[in-house]
Amino acid sequence: MSARDRQSNTAKATVVVGVCGGIAAYKTVELVSRLRQAGHEVHVAMTSAAEQFVQPLTFAAVSGQRVFTRLFPAADQAAGEATYPHLYPATRANFFVVMPATANTLARLVQGAGDDPVTCSALSLPTACRRLFCPAMNVEMWAQPVVQAHAQQLVAQGWVQLGPEQGALACGMAGAGRMAEPETVRAYIESVWAGRQQLRGKRVLIVSGPTREYLDPVRYLSNASSGRMGQALAETAADRGAAVHFITGPVAATALPQRTGIEMVTVTSAHEMDMAAQAALDAADYIVCAAAVADYRPRERQDTKGAKRPDAWSLELVATPDIAAGLGQRKRPDQRLIGFALQTGDGREAARAKLAAKNLDAIVLNHPEALDANEGTYTWITGNQATSWGTLTKHACANRIWDESVGSGPHIP
Repeated sequence: MSARDRQSNTAKATVVVGVCGGIAAYKTVELVSRLRQAGHEVHVAMTSAAEQFVQPLTFAAVSGQRVFTRLFPAADQAAGEATYPHLYPATRANFFVVMPATANTLARLVQGAGDDPVTCSALSLPTACRRLFCPAMNVEMWAQPVVQAHAQQLVAQGWVQLGPEQGALACGMAGAGRMAEPETVRAYIESVWAGRQQLRGKRVLIVSGPTREYLDPVRYLSNASSGRMGQALAETAADRGAAVHFITGPVAATALPQRTGIEMVTVTSAHEMDMAAQAALDAADYIVCAAAVADYRPRERQDTKGAKRPDAWSLELVATPDIAAGLGQRKRPDQRLIGFALQTGDGREAARAKLAAKNLDAIVLNHPEALDANEGTYTWITGNQATSWGTLTKHACANRIWDESVGSGPHIP
């Protein structure tokens, strides 16, 4: 039986926890203990620096498993899987957690190094394994541009970052640098594991990001949408087992979803986005229109860049396609269509009007502060019902959308 088959046939997750050399390592003991108590199979790999803070025997006691502290086994352990501590149990892991993730380990993970049990395990993970890292370090270290760049690179590669949190640090300083609490990490793992089959066999169409309407070869009309909401929707749908068809306007690489099971189509203009969405509609079970489509385009596009004029410039604009409304006209009774309404002020009546006019099943009201941000304030509206969700990260909002659209599932921070 392959590692992937073993994963799909077991009711418990296999979790590998990589412990690094930071004072917060002692909190990782609690995570390992809680996961084991929840019935999961938990293994621990440690760097040599981590052993300066917590003894391997402690993790062995709370996990009930042998702890990996070296790349090569002792002579009396060189048999079966024990011969390959850099491969097993990493190759069958459902979750891999680096906690605490030090600045040094972040750099090593980005480099693809494999010279200790933690980084080598990271290189042996199966494609479907969820990779998490929980930064913990001095506030000045965390603020360094190179450390921030390493964290961003890991996220771009599909890793999930939890923390760091604000607060008092062991070094005596205060600020961002506290490791995420063990309960936060446990809840994330449990939530993903519980919801992993919820959309299996379903196809999800997500329309995301801004569009650009060019005036000439270099100038265009657009907006500040980052595409992160669509990214969150695609990743959380894939986490729940869906086959995702993702249509996106121009966004940064870090705002593109990093999951298996996602088919990606890139477009530029509202017309291109509309054509791509219409072509994918029939195959979809769920459709979410999270794109910030430019409402207007120049009536005429110039072939060459025009020179700057000393006087005023009048520009004639025409409306772009209303993508959500077009999909709403064609959707079948068995399809569920969800839209977004970005409004200033309260905005509920305007959102309800859009819900009806576009034949949506639900609409998510948000506000301009969500543009190019990691969080926003959201309200879920269906018919005459409006439920305020308050301020959420975009991944948390995406999970709430799937919870409401499909059924009970994970609420992930």
